[in-house]
Amino acid sequence: MTAGVVTVGKRAYASGLTWENSPSGRVSQAAKEAAKQSSQPADFYAVRAGTKTGRIPQFGLSFGDSSGHKTGLPSLAACLANQQPGSWAGAFRLREGVGLVVVRDDLIVPDGDVFFADETEARDRLLQEMSIGGLLRVYAPENWGVPGADNMPLSLLLNDRADVRLVAVTIPKQALVIGGAAAALLLLVMGIGWYIQNEKAKDEALRLAREQALADQLLALKQKTSPELPEDKADYPKPDPKWQKEPKPLEFIEACRVALSQVQYVVQGWNSSGFKCDKGGVSLRWSRSSGISQPPPQSFINDAANSAGQNVALPMLKPRGPEKLWDPEQITRRYLLQNWPGTISRAPDDPPPPRPANFQGTWNPPPAPWIKRSFTLSVPVLPWTIRDFLGDVPGVIISSMSYSGGLNGTWSIEGVIYENRK
Repeated sequence: MTAGVVTVGKRAYASGLTWENSPSGRVSQAAKEAAKQSSQPADFYAVRAGTKTGRIPQFGLSFGDSSGHKTGLPSLAACLANQQPGSWAGAFRLREGVGLVVVRDDLIVPDGDVFFADETEARDRLLQEMSIGGLLRVYAPENWGVPGADNMPLSLLLNDRADVRLVAVTIPKQALVIGGAAAALLLLVMGIGWYIQNEKAKDEALRLAREQALADQLLALKQKTSPELPEDKADYPKPDPKWQKEPKPLEFIEACRVALSQVQYVVQGWNSSGFKCDKGGVSLRWSRSSGISQPPPQSFINDAANSAGQNVALPMLKPRGPEKLWDPEQITRRYLLQNWPGTISRAPDDPPPPRPANFQGTWNPPPAPWIKRSFTLSVPVLPWTIRDFLGDVPGVIISSMSYSGGLNGTWSIEGVIYENRK
């Protein structure tokens, strides 16, 4: 009985972790403290988060120097337990030996993640767990002759899942040095980028000012030399400040969070392709994987019974009201200081007010005293935990938020920012 690295299909997994139930919701912190207090300090840990159904979180400890474990390697027992909940035990023949996993009440037992080089020892341990009772399913190789055992291949049970991975207990000094150098380089690049973008913004403002001055001169000359035009000037309506009719960005994000809290995102037997939140509400889609499965609650199923969808309306949102816009330089500086990858670029101005049906003469309303830029952000964390760049900036409208990539996916936030015209 030992620990090591095993191969399922083309993916490597860590086997042989020691599992404990977390005493608090801060699972990573609890794992690090337990790793340091162990008689033989652990090098890595893995975390199984708790669930809404009441399962408490767990963490597993690994000793990398003797097992070949490394950062980022998925845990076989944890990934398999997440894919196959309940109470069960299984011994699986692998090219490196036999991996044995024991799960009771959806929790990996403390010594239920082991690896055997000897098949006889693995079979004896499986029979010992069966004698204790309480197992709803047992998996074992067919030629072992274990009564009532299922010989389904491990690759089908695991379904290539890799959502629970090893994390180093301490950060190596080399990584700290490399991280510091990367941070310094990033700051230098950001500074250069801010300078270049600021200079471009100044040049664009000067170009727009020259074009506007020329247009004003041509209009004045035309009015002076064209006696047929009416002498009275048009009473142009004020431009529409559209952002004042929209909710504040953090209120929109909170509304999306409330709507999502009504949905069961992870459903056994179904793979989620992500979801999107916009003014129309939250829309989710799933595709059926395999086996007997209940469809996601309150979802609609297609005729082929292989995909499901659900739409959830947002809570009532109120307009934000008047806001004093920022200058473009302030917006650019704030964007460069935020911590997430994304883009920001000039967007076309809102269309001018329409020409009245009974108006006679030249219809040439002046441009609105504001411009706008579109932006996107890609964040790996829940958007309602983000306040930088979005929290207190006036004129920000979030048009949509979408999530893709499964449990380790990415949020994409899109919208526009209204700014003073310089």
